[in-house]
Amino acid sequence: MSKGAFIRNPDRRVRLLVTIQLLWVATLIVLALWWGTLLHQQSDEIASLQSSMGVPESQVHGRLERTTRMITGESGTFVVLILITNSILLFFFMRDSRRSKSLEAFFASVTHELRTPLTSIKLQAEALRDIGAQAEMNPFINRLLEDSARLEGQVEKTLELARIESGGSLHQESIAIRQFIQNKILPSYSLTERRVKFDLDLEATHILADLTALGIIFRNIIDNALKYSVSAPTEIRLQGKKNQSRYVLRITHQNSRFDGTEKELGKLFYRGKNSQGAGVGLYLIQTLMKKMGGHAKFAARDQTFTTSLEFQEDPHGA
Repeated sequence: MSKGAFIRNPDRRVRLLVTIQLLWVATLIVLALWWGTLLHQQSDEIASLQSSMGVPESQVHGRLERTTRMITGESGTFVVLILITNSILLFFFMRDSRRSKSLEAFFASVTHELRTPLTSIKLQAEALRDIGAQAEMNPFINRLLEDSARLEGQVEKTLELARIESGGSLHQESIAIRQFIQNKILPSYSLTERRVKFDLDLEATHILADLTALGIIFRNIIDNALKYSVSAPTEIRLQGKKNQSRYVLRITHQNSRFDGTEKELGKLFYRGKNSQGAGVGLYLIQTLMKKMGGHAKFAARDQTFTTSLEFQEDPHGA
């Protein structure tokens, strides 16, 4: 079981640990009884041999009683100490697990509450733009809209991460990938203050994916490209090809200044040397892709950051 899967469902983790503890205790008791029985039999055989060799009966019985008390006392003490140690460890684990769940619930609640004021700010900024505010205010309004969208993305990403980590499931459906990117993803970056240049080479097909998860994945990738671009406009190339029953999508960001260890990319809370995020974006992408039966790979070299996404193709897609 991977580390990510193990921390994804705290209740399952607790049940698994309790089951392991009970099995360990049962095994320990069985072994203690077996060893005790075996040593007792050996002591009886030794006492019988001593009697046959002419050792006085009282002396034989005295040694046998001392040996029995020693075996019982030492083995019993050993078993009790192990049980106490396991109980203490289980107690602290349960306490930390409850505390972790409380913190996760609090964090998710606070993040959820941020949605309302962020939506209000965004709507007011859009209203100012639509009523034709003074021309000199347009750059500030566009920047406000961009920052609001970025904050909304962070909130959405955090809520989705909390939902997935707590064992939430995805609803997969057939999605026309080229139309989704052209109609749902690209238009949201048309008003960004920093210009983005998209180069599309997408083979048309349908994939099996969760609509919300897919939007989060693409927004994370493009937002990262905007944050780490060293030139304007930000150049992003999307290449999608069918490969048997899979659909492989490569998203390449040229002129990236991301500085990090490639093999660490996708790990929870990993941040590069010049990271501007919290280290959950790539991990969330990888987690969502696995949940959808796909795979995600990341590569950062020669000022080029590449994300490879492998989806399940829908053979019955219209």
